[in-house]
Amino acid sequence: MSHLKKTILAFGLLTFNSFAASPEQVEQYLTVSNSEEELISLESQFSAMQKNIQQIDSNATKSKTYDMQMLSLRFKDYLEKNISEDEMTEILENYKNVVLLQFVSASSEAETADPAAIKSYLSTLEKSEESKARINIVEKISKEFYSKEGIMVLFNDLMKPLIEKGIGGQKIDEKMLKKMQESYIKVMTEASQGITLYASKDFTLAELNELLKVAQTPAMDHEVKAVFGAMAYALKEYFMSLANRYDVKKHQSNDTQVPKK
Repeated sequence: MSHLKKTILAFGLLTFNSFAASPEQVEQYLTVSNSEEELISLESQFSAMQKNIQQIDSNATKSKTYDMQMLSLRFKDYLEKNISEDEMTEILENYKNVVLLQFVSASSEAETADPAAIKSYLSTLEKSEESKARINIVEKISKEFYSKEGIMVLFNDLMKPLIEKGIGGQKIDEKMLKKMQESYIKVMTEASQGITLYASKDFTLAELNELLKVAQTPAMDHEVKAVFGAMAYALKEYFMSLANRYDVKKHQSNDTQVPKK
């Protein structure tokens, strides 16, 4: 076979293998990963937020309300366009692991748990010498599920535009932006580690090591990057529409406003 034919064949195989994830795959993913329930919960929460804002702000009341179903539609659309069919197949294969499914269920419960209960459990862990091994494994797991790169996507694609909107569209000073990024990453990392520790409180060390293996797979890396991107993409339109209708400056306290350049 000539070099040209080999090149054409290789390109054809590459194109064939880079098909986007199918809508059916995405729907299956949303079900097994519990993302569907989380999206429904977000739609409910933000719908309530929108109604509350309309009650206290006359300008917001006069504006058209945002269709909360767009959150799910945009989330799905992003996943379909940013995960390949092969990658989604690998991701779904991960969810055949019983330990991962148990963790998904436990995480869902942890996110709605009493903050005081979580704080009490974490305090107990910190005082126990026997818990060091558990904390070490869980921190590694959390860093995979809530990667720094993923958190940065949320900040750059969602938080930064909102901050700029809140200061009248001005560009944020680079030093100030870096401090905000570092602070955001720190807060998000600590919060995610706390949730992960609490969610895995009933897991044995063997189960945690099994979960860590799943967390460190290339498929999980694909999933995490795509999900953080999808979340930012899904929420940005809603928050920006909210900012356009809601006078942010009027409701900011002096100590929370971002300094001008």
